[in-house]
Amino acid sequence: MSRTFYESRIKPSVLDRLIDEEPGVSHDPEEQRPPDLRQLKQAVIRDLERLLNTRRAVTGVPADLKEVNNSLAVYGLPDFTTYSSKNPADLKRMGRAIEDAISTFEPRLENVVVTVEPVSEIERAMHFRVDASLRVKPVPVPVTFDTSLQLGSGWYVVQDR
Repeated sequence: MSRTFYESRIKPSVLDRLIDEEPGVSHDPEEQRPPDLRQLKQAVIRDLERLLNTRRAVTGVPADLKEVNNSLAVYGLPDFTTYSSKNPADLKRMGRAIEDAISTFEPRLENVVVTVEPVSEIERAMHFRVDASLRVKPVPVPVTFDTSLQLGSGWYVVQDR
């Protein structure tokens, strides 16, 4: 499959279509080329960082309120400040929460699996690997993102692997 074959089927996200790259210009830009896979990955990385760096406004929503559990009320991650990077159960819960948030709020990715990397005693960061399939036609493309949580600031950084 040629790159052009994928490009003809990639449509920018709603957010990407709404972002005004030139706010000083009073007219809409001419129709641009559809994004390529690299641009789509960069947009996903940008949006993953926003998702992971947002704390949920609402916690403890009962599971039977399915619509609330898929709404902006629970967008982002829970507060992990009481979790320990040395506790395997806490690390597992963090990985699962990240996986759930991405699966719920990043529709361009499917089959999301988050792996928590071993924590280094020297480095002040936790590392996660996000494996998923990028939804493009005709066939989803496997992607891997290296994600780090800076323990001092609580800030997540996502990079393409």
